[in-house]
Amino acid sequence: MTLPTLLANYKDRELITRTKKAYSVIEQAALMAQQDLGEPGDMTSIFDPTKTSEEVTKNFAKYFNGAKYCEAGSNADGCKNLHYKIKYASQLVNASGITQGTNITNHPRIVLNDGTIIALEQYSTYVQEQSCLKYDEHGNPVLDSDGNQIAKDCSQYRWATIYFDVNGAQNPNQFGRDAFTLYVRDRIMPDPTWSQSGGESLRSILSGGKPVYSDYVIGQPWEW
Repeated sequence: MTLPTLLANYKDRELITRTKKAYSVIEQAALMAQQDLGEPGDMTSIFDPTKTSEEVTKNFAKYFNGAKYCEAGSNADGCKNLHYKIKYASQLVNASGITQGTNITNHPRIVLNDGTIIALEQYSTYVQEQSCLKYDEHGNPVLDSDGNQIAKDCSQYRWATIYFDVNGAQNPNQFGRDAFTLYVRDRIMPDPTWSQSGGESLRSILSGGKPVYSDYVIGQPWEW
């Protein structure tokens, strides 16, 4: 193997360890919160649909030892540089043929002692009705006869979404490697619907497998 490949493999092994730890810590925090609130097994006891993302995140932060709560967009000490671009798990190309990245939407954050960043979005209802754009299995947009990208139903079912990055703003900043998405349903689980947000990779990691991702450059035309 080449030196870059060896370095990438070494980095992935390090990130796998941190990912397993972060996932376990998040699960344990949710369990402690439920027990503290006297409603074990009820995710809405902590991920309360009657509360805002800010309220839920601030309360959830209490169950992480030494964690720091950061308001969305906060420039306070320890809360700067928490909003940055993250690559999808594999390339996603828009209708103009440009490879895309993403920003985790401006949600409040929890910063753990080891540098893990957690962002949380609380919903007011279990069903989020929405549409999204269609892509084929290679990440290319599916277009209609007029060249417009086709939309599809992407309704989601969850009380909340948790995003976490196990090493903060440090690279690689890619879903499936150091960043992942969790759904809060009757339990906390890797995103079951979209592999681009790291769900497939996280399931592989938790079962003892390798991360699932591909390397590419965002913001550049994709060369076929």
